[in-house]
Amino acid sequence: MTSYRKITVEEAESIALGAFMHLAQEDEKLTRFLDMTGLRPETVRAAAAAPGFFAAVLDHVASDARLLLDLAKALETKPERIMEARHTLSPSELE
Repeated sequence: MTSYRKITVEEAESIALGAFMHLAQEDEKLTRFLDMTGLRPETVRAAAAAPGFFAAVLDHVASDARLLLDLAKALETKPERIMEARHTLSPSELE
């Protein structure tokens, strides 16, 4: 089992930015993200500057196993690394 060092907020945000760019490359994926978050194309730019946007992107990715695996392949990383980024940006209240 490969052990990763703890991911930083900056690394997690970089992964989330890559995830958003991946979503934006395909209309169907972007539309689904916008529908699920309630954003509109004209509000994405403002939303991206708001706290929590990157966490929302990774929450969306984590909600769909196929999308998670597709993103991991596109980013040339392991799905676990994406999930670790998600945890860094929105840690569980149970910890």
